[in-house]
Amino acid sequence: MTMPAELFRREALDYSSHQQGPGAVLRMGTPWIRWLYWVVLALVAAGVALTFVVPIERTTSGPVLLDPQDRTFVAALPADAGSDLSTGRPVLLQVDGPAGRQDVAASVLQARPAENADVRRAGFSTFPQPAVLVTGALTPDAVVPTDSSPSPRLPGRAVVLLGSTRAADLFLQGFQGGDG
Repeated sequence: MTMPAELFRREALDYSSHQQGPGAVLRMGTPWIRWLYWVVLALVAAGVALTFVVPIERTTSGPVLLDPQDRTFVAALPADAGSDLSTGRPVLLQVDGPAGRQDVAASVLQARPAENADVRRAGFSTFPQPAVLVTGALTPDAVVPTDSSPSPRLPGRAVVLLGSTRAADLFLQGFQGGDG
C-alpha cells in the first residue's frame, strides 16, 4: 500500500485557511494576550511578596468570669496555649456591660492544666477540649463595667495574643506538618 502525497485535499486546506465568517476559529489578538499575561503575573508576584511581609496574629480565646469587686478573673483556655501563658502576660477581657461589649485589660497571674472537674468548679460548663485555667488581675487603670445582676462575676471572653508570624511561614508549616 502506498501513502498518499498529501493527507488532506487541496480544496479542504484552501477552505480552512481562508474561512473568516461565522463558524471560524476564534482568535484573540496578541496585545490582549500579552496584556493579560503581565497582569496575572504581576498579581501572582504581589501575592507571593505579601506572604513574606504580612504578619498574621496568633490568638487564643475562651470563656472568662470577671470579679469586679476583687478585680480578678478566671478563664478557661485551650491547653495548646498553656506554654505561652507566662506570669504577667497581657490578656484582653471582652465583657458585656450595660453599654455593650467593653474591653478590659488584665494580666496573667497563674496558668495551670485543668480537667473537666476543675473547669466546672471554676464556674464554667465543660470545656470541649483539654484546658488550662488562667487566673489573673485587672490592670490598675482598667475600667470595669457595672452590672446589676445578682451574680458577683461577669461572663465574657478572654483573648490572648500569642504572637505573630508571617503568612509564608504559616503556609510552609502546613507543608511540613509541624505545629510551629
